[in-house]
Amino acid sequence: MLNRCDVELQTGLLQISVHNARYPLEKLLTFGARQNPKRRYLFISKVLGKYVPCLPSDMRETYQTLAKVVKQTLPVQHITWVLGVAETATGLGAGVAQELKRNGLKRVIYSHTTRFDLDRDIDFSITEAHSHAPSHLIYCLDSTLVKQQIESVVIVDDEISTGKTLQQLSQKLQQNLPQLKTIVWVSLVNWLSVEQREAYRQAYPHITFTFISLLDGSYRFYADEEFLLQLPEKTASGISSANSRDDIGRTGYLASAEPEVSFYTPQGIRLDISQLNPSEKYTVIGTGEFTYQPFLFAENLQEQGVDVIFQSTGRSPVLEGAGIKSKQSFFDEAQRGVYYLYNLPKNRQAIILYETYEQYFSCPFRLKLNAITAILT
Repeated sequence: MLNRCDVELQTGLLQISVHNARYPLEKLLTFGARQNPKRRYLFISKVLGKYVPCLPSDMRETYQTLAKVVKQTLPVQHITWVLGVAETATGLGAGVAQELKRNGLKRVIYSHTTRFDLDRDIDFSITEAHSHAPSHLIYCLDSTLVKQQIESVVIVDDEISTGKTLQQLSQKLQQNLPQLKTIVWVSLVNWLSVEQREAYRQAYPHITFTFISLLDGSYRFYADEEFLLQLPEKTASGISSANSRDDIGRTGYLASAEPEVSFYTPQGIRLDISQLNPSEKYTVIGTGEFTYQPFLFAENLQEQGVDVIFQSTGRSPVLEGAGIKSKQSFFDEAQRGVYYLYNLPKNRQAIILYETYEQYFSCPFRLKLNAITAILT
């Protein structure tokens, strides 16, 4: 197992040290160069289903591993709010919430931060300083979820570097939740030092504060200042006004141990294994923040014996090289910005899944890939 590695990127040198790991570094991460002057490097998960296509079963394993440890920190009787951080951790957070419900927690609410404009009340917002798209909106939970009774909050992100984003969320949640007793920060990788973790704990003296991850370590980045960077034109950096749903995580829902999803083609035919060629290989592709329900669809196909992997489009611009072997981009009319798909395998039939008909209709990528398409119902 690697305990240390040096990664040469176009934008500089990234030095990694592993301190503790449930997963070996080489199984969990590869690396890339952001096309973003605010932060020039990127930790690319191999188990997230975002930049690198994954087997659904490997993604499920991470949900189960994290949730098993999280459950040990939470009283079963607590009402628990799992909050995923957009864009990359919307599916990860939902998967952890599902596994917590499977593991016996009585009442688990799931929601995620978002960069979509809804006709709903905003609870609060935060700023992710290093991101090319810094604004996160946190909408008020559906009134049936009784926010005032929430006692535990589990904040889920793909990686924690400085902790500033999750600190903002924690501060706002502490102010908004009168019964809050426990905060857990969950991530695939956590780069915070012992001293940083202790400082965050001391900031919440009346709350049980815990960190859970698959890998803990530290890193240093030495920027190549001669390599000039600027964001690409038409980067999707703001709040999207695209038609989007408010029932799949943005305003919260009660997590189910066995959620069911249905996708229908634009022609009104339900998409399932009966509509597919059992001898074909498939890549199921989620779109932006919309990853959990497409993941569940891909997982169901895999369980029925289909050769399928999963990944998602995203708004983050990353340079080709290192862990990014290929890059495709398209201007999304609904989002009014450029979106990307990285490391798409060849010789697989693409299935792109959308949350709304409007997002399907406005996305040219489905035509470029000659993809099978369907919309969540």
